[in-house]
Amino acid sequence: MDDVTTLALAEMPGDAPARCRPLVVDLDHSLVCTDTLHECLVTLAFRHPRRVPAVAGALARGRAAFKRAAMLHAGLDCEALPLDPGVLAAISRRRSAGGTVHLVTAADQFIADGVASATGLFDSATGSDGATNLKAAAKAEALARRFPEGFDYVGDSVADVPVWRRATGALLAGERPRVARLLAREGIAPEVLPRRAVRARDWVKALRLHQWSKNLLVLAPIVLSHEFLAPALLLQALAAFALFGVVASATYLINDLADLSADRRHPSKRYRALAAGLIPLATAAPLAAMLLTIGLVGGWLLAPAFGATLSCYAALTLLYSFRLKREPLIDVAAIAALFTLRVVAGMVVIGHPISLWLATFTATLFLSLALAKRSAELVQAARSGRPVHGRGYLPGDEPLTLALGVAAGIVSVLVMVMYMSVDAMPSGLYALDGALYVIPAVLCLWVMRVWLLAHRGALDDDPVIFALRDRVSWWHAGAVAGLWLIAVGGRVA
Repeated sequence: MDDVTTLALAEMPGDAPARCRPLVVDLDHSLVCTDTLHECLVTLAFRHPRRVPAVAGALARGRAAFKRAAMLHAGLDCEALPLDPGVLAAISRRRSAGGTVHLVTAADQFIADGVASATGLFDSATGSDGATNLKAAAKAEALARRFPEGFDYVGDSVADVPVWRRATGALLAGERPRVARLLAREGIAPEVLPRRAVRARDWVKALRLHQWSKNLLVLAPIVLSHEFLAPALLLQALAAFALFGVVASATYLINDLADLSADRRHPSKRYRALAAGLIPLATAAPLAAMLLTIGLVGGWLLAPAFGATLSCYAALTLLYSFRLKREPLIDVAAIAALFTLRVVAGMVVIGHPISLWLATFTATLFLSLALAKRSAELVQAARSGRPVHGRGYLPGDEPLTLALGVAAGIVSVLVMVMYMSVDAMPSGLYALDGALYVIPAVLCLWVMRVWLLAHRGALDDDPVIFALRDRVSWWHAGAVAGLWLIAVGGRVA
């Protein structure tokens, strides 16, 4: 983060020296790059849905009562909230100059106390008391009474304009063009504290567009049946691929919303756009709902059987986000089922009967890969001394995930052989079907390599994403593709 410019406010008669005046800091979207009320509501929805009616009923008693109810029923992990570097730098400068720093927020007093305790940055912390919402004019009046000799204020929103009118100095958290224009009309020139804005690539990562590669499994049945030269079936398969992607992006957003606290304590996931506070929760939640609706409606319109399969996929994903991801071993079984549903969807969208051998191969292979990811996380956690947050696994579970995962990988190779023997070869689609039997050997070598890396703790990513970035995996994929083309011979033409 670049150093921010030094605060230079002119001293006025009767005022404290500019650098020693009390610095009052707002919380939501100022000190923290998120909204704590929205954080509580998301936690409530995903962790304590039965308490939603009680919190909603508190809204009739006013916004302050609603905030308190949300905090009491949902709780908030104050230690993991993403803090704004620019505001932290301003606080550090003020404390170095001998000034006091105070947290004053419209968030509930319990949240203000929690953040102050977690950060250790403030001389005092004041929030809404459950009866009065400490915002806008109410906050301005309270601060004017408390600091009659002047104070500087760090805020971010239009609601803070009345506070800046009463403040001696104004600091604006991030580039806020609308707020800056309003302050200019008031004759106030704020110091802008730099903040990284959300970028297009942040949205690309949040929607996991790179994860759409997993949905290529939807196209596997049309490729294996050699019907990709039929334009109508190909268009149906491609539409299914796109709809799966839309629903998958929605569920990834929902998953990130459900796992905010755990992601923020993860060494790499804490940089995700939602966990880091780059994308507001109030934007992510409606977008996820819209994408989910578009994908499911489109799926039913494309083909009822496909729509039903896609709905099962969405339901299982949501169940995974709400509950199953915190259940050890059940979580990896759910992941394997999600990959299997992709293959099943590819079969039903082109009107093919479901191949139990192909579905079983998919389930066992991706069960092994999911266990490889968990095993690698456990190895890394043991080395760093950090627990695996939000997953239900303990450091001593790594031998179990290793044994189960390797066994599932071996079973997947055997099931592939059975699929080729029972389904593929009798179909008459392959001119040189002997080449098919080399493919399981290549797959076995790749699975063994994945597990070697997982056992060493060197598998730093999702195994599928790892495969897309790994040169050796591309060599394995090329060998499989070449063997398949040899087996096909001239039959497709």
